[in-house]
Amino acid sequence: MTLPFYVSLVYYILICIATLLALLILPHILIFVALIIFGLPISTKKEYDKPSKFYYWLFNLGYWTLLTCARAKIHVTGMEKLPKDGKFMFTSNHRSKFDNMVHSYTLRKYPIAFISKKENFKIPIGKHFMVRSCYLSIDRGNVKQGLTVIQRAINFITEDVTNIGIFPEGTRSTDMKVHDYKPGCFKIAVKSNCPIVVSSIYGTENIHKNFPWKRTDVYFDIIDVIYPEQYKDMNTIEIAKKVENLVVQKIENYNN
Repeated sequence: MTLPFYVSLVYYILICIATLLALLILPHILIFVALIIFGLPISTKKEYDKPSKFYYWLFNLGYWTLLTCARAKIHVTGMEKLPKDGKFMFTSNHRSKFDNMVHSYTLRKYPIAFISKKENFKIPIGKHFMVRSCYLSIDRGNVKQGLTVIQRAINFITEDVTNIGIFPEGTRSTDMKVHDYKPGCFKIAVKSNCPIVVSSIYGTENIHKNFPWKRTDVYFDIIDVIYPEQYKDMNTIEIAKKVENLVVQKIENYNN
């Protein structure tokens, strides 16, 4: 029996839509399957001496998938300011669980091992890639363990293993204000005599409430790079305040 023209047209349109959705979704599904397959054999109990280029690439591919599915549009400035030689300590304010994804994917050509709270190392699938990318787990209630983590971060920089990333506020901001930057984490830069990359992030806190109906604009700015010769006469309290003030000023520009 021949279907009426309008029924055939609707049927054809539905098939086209279904095919298009399948083509858009399938790559993301395959990436998550690959993450599971390649991630499970990684031991989360082992401390790795250096990040794996393959796993770091795959990790960021996973971040790209999550950001794409979350409809995050990343606007970046200041990439040209990043140090061309040697390792650095990367810093940023902290507004959302998506911050690290934006940082890592955008700076994928500059591998960064982030210092992260121990609870994040329980995230399914992700914890395997965090360990293999040399992310450092810190117990905020254990001072001795924290000092060990700082020393390992210093070694990663001085031995030219990888860049180190930190959130100097120590935790995510719940009121979206920039809170006091902790001076202690800047010992990493002072002891390793490396540049401090000062960055800010804005907009990631809107991803959850905008999804899936609205795209979220995320603004990631490399504000400045402070080199050792610029902070050699400063203590960590002064360095922390200088970095914090730069970020506060940038965030205020967005709020205004």
